[in-house]
Amino acid sequence: MKSRILSFLCCLVVLVSTCGCTKVTQLVKDNQPTKAELLAEINEEHQRWEAAPAADPTPYLRHYDDPADAQKYFDYVTDTYSEYDAAKELSLEEAEEDVNYLFDAFYYDFAFYDYFGGHTVFDQAKADTLQEVQSRDSLTCEDLQKILVSHLTFIKDGHFNINQDYPSEKDIPFFFRQVMFVKTDSGYQNANGKVVASVDDHPDLDELFKRSISEQGYLVYYPVLLKPATFDGTEWEKHTCDETLTVHYTDGSTDTLTADAWRQYYKELPKDQNTDLRQTDGIPVFQFNSFDGSFLQEVNAAAAQMSDAAISMLDLRSNVGGYEEVAHQWITRYSRQRVQGNGVRYDVVNPVSVAIAHRWQTHDNILILLSGKCSASSAEITMDLAYNLENSLIIGENTNGCIIGNGGHVELPNSKCSVIMTSVCVYLLPEGADYFEEMRGLSPDIWVPAKEAETLAAKLMENLK
Repeated sequence: MKSRILSFLCCLVVLVSTCGCTKVTQLVKDNQPTKAELLAEINEEHQRWEAAPAADPTPYLRHYDDPADAQKYFDYVTDTYSEYDAAKELSLEEAEEDVNYLFDAFYYDFAFYDYFGGHTVFDQAKADTLQEVQSRDSLTCEDLQKILVSHLTFIKDGHFNINQDYPSEKDIPFFFRQVMFVKTDSGYQNANGKVVASVDDHPDLDELFKRSISEQGYLVYYPVLLKPATFDGTEWEKHTCDETLTVHYTDGSTDTLTADAWRQYYKELPKDQNTDLRQTDGIPVFQFNSFDGSFLQEVNAAAAQMSDAAISMLDLRSNVGGYEEVAHQWITRYSRQRVQGNGVRYDVVNPVSVAIAHRWQTHDNILILLSGKCSASSAEITMDLAYNLENSLIIGENTNGCIIGNGGHVELPNSKCSVIMTSVCVYLLPEGADYFEEMRGLSPDIWVPAKEAETLAAKLMENLK
């Protein structure tokens, strides 16, 4: 009986010691910026990339053994998508033919062939793959897919996949939200005023603590960690962080924080709709899940409709990309001006840059772009464009990390494995990992779980004066 009482009292002490840090205190309210102050701070962060040097394209340039080999690109890229049967049995000869076909396609077609090591790396991967294939008594199409993927982990191209199985891990965010923090002249303080002295294993507090939004809609800071995860279908399952955080305060006390579980967020559109223009707390929110030219008129009409709103949200949390021109048209019609991003489109076979010099565009209204780990390719390019549009805020999670390449398609002749690999052109962003990194993505200005981004963004706009 005594042990039960003691256990209960211990739990009560822990609860009391932390609950004050999850409620909004006067300290939190006193450290809220005005809306103008927050926008000025984020505009300044965005503008510093305007003059940033573009990435050097030299490492990406293709080098063929014979210049005529560049023309064989057309022998491998196809619009054909045959039916794939994962359980179909392959003979050894069929499997070997598919392996040889894929590695030939890499040489003739893959824009990053030289960048990821050229003959030296790809020939070794091919030899290792063939050795494993030849060691099997039997093989299905799915077996071959998994063998191929396992030997291609050196390819850090967010577009590259075989049957939606990505060989390289992508960074997913874990939010530690048990205790809210504010940033003051004294450093990071919890809601009760305790000043953070250190966090075990994380010496850079500014890297660890991210600008965020409390459930009540106040601007606060939470620790956020990025961890690698495999995207092979398991991204839709619940992920838990392998790390806890021990926060030390200047008064000698500590807090041990655990992260919220993470799983991939995706929101379906209403039935039979390509787009959805809705309202959240009086703010227009526009969602479309791909940059598809077939419903371009709907996309542009929504942009024009939102252009006069003082605050708008563009929901890209479930947008997996598509035609880049749709992104340019949307932001042009929304802002009523041509907006250029910080990226450079570069032909690595016939070295030509097709970029237009970017510059900062003034804009009075607020555009909030909602981001998540599904936000890929042209969705990320849209956010790159928004970096040069005044009063744009990215709220949510880091994006997919799938921007430097594109979606060229190759089909293996026997297994019918569908291979997405980047062809000809690359999209290069400014040097500096804190802007963008393939597989990690673009970082939001305000970090919140993707599922909660729309609701919390609306609350923040309501609370800020």
